Amino acid sequence: MGAGEEGCIIIISENKMKNSMTIKYSILITKPREVVWDYTQNYEYRTKWDSAVLDTSVIQTEPERVVRVKTKGRTKMTFVYKLDDRPNKTSLAGREIESPFIESAGGSWTYEDQSGGTLWTQTNTIIFKNSILLPLLLPLYKMMFQNQTKQAMKKAKGLIEKL
Repeated sequence: MGAGEEGCIIIISENKMKNSMTIKYSILITKPREVVWDYTQNYEYRTKWDSAVLDTSVIQTEPERVVRVKTKGRTKMTFVYKLDDRPNKTSLAGREIESPFIESAGGSWTYEDQSGGTLWTQTNTIIFKNSILLPLLLPLYKMMFQNQTKQAMKKAKGLIEKL
């Protein structure tokens, strides 16, 4: 992405797992990486900028960060961080998932210096529970998760740039 650019890439899995989707979205924020990282990785702020998240609870911070999250769609899961490299990158896996449609999930967020600001990129993968309706629902899920990601990141950008 160039300066001032943002974009969303949706990848519907072409491998044997026809029930997965990866969403990648980047946005440029005119603040240093440390500021962007500290805001987006602070779960006290998450419900302020991500309307899909209803509640969060940090279970532990060491040796790895573990966070319980409740989201729209009657979904609860535990985020277990595999990488927590401030202010560069995070990587996590969803565990203990209680959801009518999500089987597993994970993602990685990166924070890169760019044009005096930070290019923040989310790459998130969701594996859906197989059902006879999944081929019909996958385009709807794609649109829903793409819109949620874009709107949340744009809201975070606005709030962070006011700091």
